[in-house]
Amino acid sequence: MKVRTVVTANVKSYKGKEDEFNINVPKDVTVNELEFVLVRLTYFMVSNYAELNKLDFETALEQYGRAMITQVGVMKDMESTNDETE
Repeated sequence: MKVRTVVTANVKSYKGKEDEFNINVPKDVTVNELEFVLVRLTYFMVSNYAELNKLDFETALEQYGRAMITQVGVMKDMESTNDETE
């Protein structure tokens, strides 16, 4: 059996400061591999969210999807603000 690392993620926590995230995707990872890992991870996150909140999967998926859209938008806005200040 061959095991490949598709994504590694580290979080550094600092007292009194914002956490620092470092995500690494090796250069030899294909788009299909990365998409599969991200979708599979999202599936597990939605499943856990549904179970913890006693929701059916479809409702949890809708709520989670809206939350992800909002968060990605916030991240993009923050990135745009940082680009403007540099």
